[in-house]
Parts: sequence; structure tokens; C-alpha cells
Amino acid sequence: MARAQTNHQGTLLILEKDAHTAYLLDYLLSREGYNVVCTTSCETASALLSRMPPASMIFLDVAFVSDGQCRFIDTLHRIPGWRDTPVLLLAEHYTMEDVSSGLQLGADDYIVQPFNHAELLGQIQRYSVKLCQAS
Repeated sequence: MARAQTNHQGTLLILEKDAHTAYLLDYLLSREGYNVVCTTSCETASALLSRMPPASMIFLDVAFVSDGQCRFIDTLHRIPGWRDTPVLLLAEHYTMEDVSSGLQLGADDYIVQPFNHAELLGQIQRYSVKLCQAS
């Protein structure tokens, strides 16, 4: 399930194993004006990296990091244009050990689920400002 909405705020790539959480993020962020590309498949997300322009930010379910089968962060860091894209892990409170692994692999930060809508938007804003300052 890869789905895109077109709006004006920038593109967010969401890689989330749970289809319900993926739908919720898609809904919330699309309503905020973001172009959301959402998938529940690591293979689809990796393929999207070569087919679409770099996103403003990536939300990555920590489950993809913990299972060891998805090398999404490694793939991301090998593609010019995507290297500097912030990656925020989406983590359940009981997966904090996996968050550490994800941060060591190159993720920038994490958000604990269930997430707060304002916190989610705050993280997007924070990393958007950092990207603008780095350019």
C-alpha cells in the first residue's frame, strides 16, 4: 500500500508496519498540508527512494530496524540527495532498546507511540528548520 496525497507543505515518507498507524499518520499529516507517501512495506519504501525526489522527512517504524531484515537506513544513506533526510523512528514505549539500535544505524530521533499530534508536528518543524539552516 503506497499512497500519495498532493498538497503544499513538503513530502513526508512514512514506513510503518501497522496499517492502522500508517493510515492515522497519513490522515493527520495530509490534513496539515503535507504530501504524504505511506507504505507498510520495506521493499516498497526502498524502491521509492530511487523513483521519487527526496522527502523532507522519513518516519520509520522501529520494528523495521529491530527485525534486521530491512536495511532501509543503509539504503537511504547510499543514495545522493537522500543522505541528509531526517529519519524519525516511531517506537512503542517497550521498544526503547530497538530505538538505540536505530539511532546507532543513523536515525536522527524518535517519537514514542502513542504519539501526541502537537509533538509530531513539532518534530517536523524542528527538523525542517535544521534542514533550512544546513542548506
